Amino acid sequence: MKKIFTIAAALMLGACLFAQGITGRGSNEDYGDAENFEANKTKTEIIIPKDFHSTDTTASIKIEYSPMYDEVRIYYECMYVTYDRGEAMNAVLECLNDFRVEHKYNLYRYLKDDKEKFFKDDKGRRKAQYSSYVKFYR
Repeated sequence: MKKIFTIAAALMLGACLFAQGITGRGSNEDYGDAENFEANKTKTEIIIPKDFHSTDTTASIKIEYSPMYDEVRIYYECMYVTYDRGEAMNAVLECLNDFRVEHKYNLYRYLKDDKEKFFKDDKGRRKAQYSSYVKFYR
């Protein structure tokens, strides 16, 4: 009877210690207090790549990076008359690969289909925008 009681007590003690170790994982302790956690949850970094990987001189690329969710929205924008979908797609792929290497990610997956948008800017010039929405994984 004493052996059974000793084994049961040891198992309960182990379960309690194991349960305490689990509660700390995955919580907002990495970000400190709750206010800091909420601020980091909605934080988005705007990154302009150094190399656009494009021959179009009117092109620009902007990356919106959400570090907490490892998600990226990337926008390729240029004048409508010089827009080429293939060149835009290749430039975006190269910039995503550069971003992946720079931030030490292993792979990425598209969350939505790529989008094209044609519009006029505030000066009345016709522009084209190609965008992708991507999730990165370590």
